[in-house]
Amino acid sequence: MELEGRVEAFVRRHGIFTPGSRIVVACSGGPDSLALASILLSLREKWRLSLRIAHFEHGIRGAASLADAEFVCAFAEQEGLPCSLAQEDIPSYAKRAKISLETAARERRYAFLTETAKKMGADTLIATGHHAGDQAETVLMHILRGTGIDGLAGMRPRSGRIIRPLLFLSREEIAEYCREKGLKPRQDETNFLPDAERNRIRLELLPMLRRYRPSLDDALCRLAAAEAEAAGFLREAASAVWNQAAEDRSGEIILHRKAYGAEHVALRKALLRRAAETLGFRLSLGFFHYEALDELCRFGETGKKLTLPGGGEAECRYDKVVLRRAAKQGLSWTERPLALFGVTRIEEIGLTVYASSSEGAENPTDSRLAIADLDALESMSSTLVVRSRQEGDSFRLENGGRQKVKSLLIDRKIPRELRERVPIFAVGDEIFWVGGVRRAAVALVTAETRRRIAFRMVWDDGSEEKTGGEMIC
Repeated sequence: MELEGRVEAFVRRHGIFTPGSRIVVACSGGPDSLALASILLSLREKWRLSLRIAHFEHGIRGAASLADAEFVCAFAEQEGLPCSLAQEDIPSYAKRAKISLETAARERRYAFLTETAKKMGADTLIATGHHAGDQAETVLMHILRGTGIDGLAGMRPRSGRIIRPLLFLSREEIAEYCREKGLKPRQDETNFLPDAERNRIRLELLPMLRRYRPSLDDALCRLAAAEAEAAGFLREAASAVWNQAAEDRSGEIILHRKAYGAEHVALRKALLRRAAETLGFRLSLGFFHYEALDELCRFGETGKKLTLPGGGEAECRYDKVVLRRAAKQGLSWTERPLALFGVTRIEEIGLTVYASSSEGAENPTDSRLAIADLDALESMSSTLVVRSRQEGDSFRLENGGRQKVKSLLIDRKIPRELRERVPIFAVGDEIFWVGGVRRAAVALVTAETRRRIAFRMVWDDGSEEKTGGEMIC
């Protein structure tokens, strides 16, 4: 069977997508993503697929990164496919966020892909070119870090809206396919630098282990497949007893200790993973955290609390244990220059601000969006900034008066614990937007406005829809 037929069989077996699916194809221009795009194109007519190419230009490799973007756009145009391109200064973002370039690029790339998919429709899928070699690297990396059943399962053929149709193919098979189809993929030289952990595993550790076990990649992939089946069984089993052992109550998970303690330890851990995932801090928890949570649920005394990484906490209350996100205390963050026609990131509060030219088609009632007169802002000859609220802050009203920001937040019933997260957008000492709450009478759009600029806030919790930072090519 030809490779394209094997991929189609893999798609059917794992229910990766269905006829009529809309798919955003993540394409870096490298061998894996180019082969993915080519294979999906070969299946497009038979499966009635709607495809869009998406490329994230991260600014890490300078001219080479820009050349990759041009290459992907040219490929999409040649194949008659729409193409979305996003550009961001990832080195600067990584420095601000105090994370690795690898982590920063992955975070922002997936944020862009998710937004692109949302624009195509709620059920749109995101296809990536991960293959068996990537799977082997992932499983081995998880083993080295210390992992549970979900980590051993590695990547799944489908996880939510993320699909991986090439997950069973080797790197060599993909390279051969590119040669047969006359594809000339780009090469990212950073993949061959032993700087990131994954690169060191790929370039140093795996080659050494293959000398002892040439079939190591296959063995790791079989391990992942077996553990994925076991993890799936546990998730289903946890769902079957969830209503007896737990309840989701307005941002809190209540675990009923008697029902919880009656289950097998593996099922108890599955219940805890589901609770942590629901509350949004599962990825921060490791083996010892689940051990401590299980101990608390079974033997903890009333009033005992447990602080968890990722902003979680648990508390014993007689016959129940309450899991929740801890209230943020004493949040502080520093002033940032506000980029015009670009991206501003405030890591401390999990906010990204996108600024782009406005054509007037935006929803004027969207509280996350502010439209301003660009000429009016620039005429004030002061630095544009976004900052936290300061004592005595006030803003100009349309009637010529002023209002204190503090009184505005109280009037709008903004909870005290959230007020420190409200961003203040200012030009010099003059506030022009209390982010998400109210526009000030500064640089308002009028009939005389010639140039408009839109500022859109996007919070990391994913509840808002992003629009800025994207170009269509």
